[in-house]
Amino acid sequence: MTNPLALIALIAYSVAALRILAYRRDGARHRHHVSWFAWLMLVALGGSAIELAVHAKAVGMFEAARAVLFTVLIFGARGNVARLLRSE
Repeated sequence: MTNPLALIALIAYSVAALRILAYRRDGARHRHHVSWFAWLMLVALGGSAIELAVHAKAVGMFEAARAVLFTVLIFGARGNVARLLRSE
């Protein structure tokens, strides 16, 4: 992988997917629609990471920025997808 933006996006997608996987509820309510959305996010982020690892395509600045933004948002919510969906 010679494109540094592709490497940044790969790392960001992987770290975001791992953060969602490592989320611990610690007494929080379980909501089915939120868990399905978290699963869909995990599939999309993990699939994007796998696609970048297997097919070294040309990644632009905006895709790398989007990957980093997803990661920052997920870490800001500490992996809690329900906090991302909350509209306060």
